[in-house]
Formats: sequence, structure tokens, C-alpha cells
Amino acid sequence: MIFVTVGNATQAFLRLLSAIDEMCGNGQLGQGRVVIQAGHSGSFQARNCEQSDFLEPEEFAELIARAELVICHGGAGTLHHVFREGKVPVVMPRRRIYGETLDDQLTIVRTLESQGRVIAAYEPEDLPTAVDLSIKRGKEQIPPPPSRMIQLVSAALEEMIAGK
Repeated sequence: MIFVTVGNATQAFLRLLSAIDEMCGNGQLGQGRVVIQAGHSGSFQARNCEQSDFLEPEEFAELIARAELVICHGGAGTLHHVFREGKVPVVMPRRRIYGETLDDQLTIVRTLESQGRVIAAYEPEDLPTAVDLSIKRGKEQIPPPPSRMIQLVSAALEEMIAGK
């Protein structure tokens, strides 16, 4: 199963959603189940994948845990969940220049890509290569955090999620 999530930002992320739906339709994501969490996606309706706009936290975590591949935006909360499961996601950063976010995700994605913690797809045309690379890497565990700062940020996110 492939799980695609765009998070809960109030801006739509049609660049990623449309590309994934097209890839499903073309058979580029295989014949297995593809589940999209579409968030605030306006009138977008997947024709070739399963779609939910929002998920309960437990269902979200379960889909990440069960997914063979996670394709997502570069949001810290989503990445935290994926990393906690020991997975290397394919990540397309939300970009301010496309009206997809107020806080551009380009820097965090570039940094995590340089550390081998994500496989970046900066534009829709990068997705097929990124997905192929992810499949070739298989269930490789993510590298350990390279610095104490990442460990502290991870701990802070854990506390926020737990409601402490």
C-alpha cells in the first residue's frame, strides 16, 4: 500500500495530488492500493486512488505504519510520524511561490535529502524517479539523526503530539 498525505494546511496542494492521481491512472504506482489524504484540496477528487480529506490521528498513524511507501509534503509533524516508523519518504515540499503554504518547505526538504532521510521530488515530473529510487531502497532504515538539534526537535514534537 502507498500512502500519500498533504497534511492539514489550509492551502491546497494540487501539484502533488494531481501528479499522484495521474501516476495511479498510468500504472506508475503499481497495482496495489494507493490512499490519499488530500486535506483542504478544494474541488480535487481523485479518479484513480482512494481519497480521504482528513483522517483521525490513529488512522493516520496506522496508514503510515502499514505503508510500503509514504509520499508526503515536507511538514515537520508528518515527517516526524514517518521517521518514527523508520521509513524514508518521498517528499515534495509545499512552496510559497505556488501558493501552497505560508512557510516554504524547500529548506527542510533539501537539508533532510542531504542527510539521506528523505527522497526529494521538487516538482511533479520528479515523482516517478523518486518513487523508483524509494522502491529500490526497499525498507532501508533511515539514518540516525546527525545532530543533537534534530533529537531535541523530535522530542519536542513527541511532547506536542502527546499533548503534554
